[in-house]
Amino acid sequence: MMDPKFNPETAKVYHFRYMREYRAVAVLWAVLTMIWCILNVVCFIQPQWIGDTKESAGNGHFGVYARCVPDQDRARYVCKGDFTNFNTILNDEFKAATFFCGVSALLMLICVAALLLFFCFKKAAVFVFCGIIEVICAIFMFIACVIYPAGWDEPEVQSICGEGAGQYDLGDCDIRWAYILAILGIFDAGILALLAFFLASKRAKIEIYSTAGTVTKSELNGYSETMSKKSGPIQPQVVAVPADGDHDRQSEYSRYSQPRSRSGFQL
Repeated sequence: MMDPKFNPETAKVYHFRYMREYRAVAVLWAVLTMIWCILNVVCFIQPQWIGDTKESAGNGHFGVYARCVPDQDRARYVCKGDFTNFNTILNDEFKAATFFCGVSALLMLICVAALLLFFCFKKAAVFVFCGIIEVICAIFMFIACVIYPAGWDEPEVQSICGEGAGQYDLGDCDIRWAYILAILGIFDAGILALLAFFLASKRAKIEIYSTAGTVTKSELNGYSETMSKKSGPIQPQVVAVPADGDHDRQSEYSRYSQPRSRSGFQL
């Protein structure tokens, strides 16, 4: 008799719970991917990477491509610089940071759009594709955050942050929230990539070992496929009982259907 702990009904319950938890983690990953995509775009377009403080010689703040200074006549900040025209960006270091940060944001938009591929292709392949994109996104954002401080020796930056500002030295300025968010985004994209690869590996196992909704003992406990005979569900056998009128015909049939020994004598 089969162990009741691993009967087909119990196996189906375990399989249902496993799939429910798997889908919950997959949905959480998709939501976090969309949130980081939005934050990545915000980091790229916001000119709040560095800015003035109370001790600064001037007023203003900078992003990867834009710089904003106050306009006394209109009593507001006026921003200059456009990522579509690299000639408007202050120096080569800021141009490189703009490129890598912009490509990172573009890749995350592609990753969010790739979520629609779950309806067309195998889920494991989509998870791997999105994971690769998120790894590249994390690398590009890391490069942007490392290159960006090399451009702080720009004269326009020194006019606000003081003459003490230089490469990797802000002088009298301070780091602002967009730069901090970009640094945190490096770890966020890396964690999302690892989670995507983990979900892909689990999904691949589900697609390989789950057949027609049947879950065996080996799938629940990690046994090898050689143990599947012991863990397979028991199929009941139906035995037909002949009626009284068919008793003679059944006896005649049994004479010919009984096994014979190797010596040729009937058992």
